[in-house]
Amino acid sequence: MSLAQEAPFQWLVELEQAARTHAKGLPRKEEVQQTWRGIAFRLGNVPAVSALTDIREVLPSPKILAKVPGAKSWVSGIANIRGQLLPIIDLKACLIGENTSLEKKTRLLILNQSGVSAGILVDEVMGIKNFPQECLEANPPYVDQVQWLAPFARGIFEGGEEERGWMLLDILGIGKSGKFLDAALREGERDERGVKEIRE
Repeated sequence: MSLAQEAPFQWLVELEQAARTHAKGLPRKEEVQQTWRGIAFRLGNVPAVSALTDIREVLPSPKILAKVPGAKSWVSGIANIRGQLLPIIDLKACLIGENTSLEKKTRLLILNQSGVSAGILVDEVMGIKNFPQECLEANPPYVDQVQWLAPFARGIFEGGEEERGWMLLDILGIGKSGKFLDAALREGERDERGVKEIRE
């Protein structure tokens, strides 16, 4: 090969080597982490979360709830929400007979499902929480204090300040359950409620 032919060839080789040295690598394929979002709230001492799509609205509890004639004691009253009359259900009273105290932090979760429209009383709402989907433990052993919610639990999200994590609660499943829908007093049952009033 003549000198005239070798010089351009050598130049191309050096140019290729320089390009390889300074070239950026192809972008690495990164895994997209699936994030679960829900409303965090407290039922007694149980921290729980439910899917954003299951809850239409979060509202302060009405200051006064009058009893509903012919309804069981855990039907706390009726509220006018955006022009729609909704029954207000005390979830703890419904499931374990423990009344929810109406305090400043007490909130209503308005269910977002066809066929069942109701407001559910919870002790407190802590806002929206995000969890990586892989943090969900689907079949955890539930401790005695939360056995009453176990039929409606779909797992526990580990994370946050609570040692036992956040219970993923199927709140629509509760709304469709026989116990929830069986709200009318039967013949012979007594209604011993009075008017509940919020404490400042």
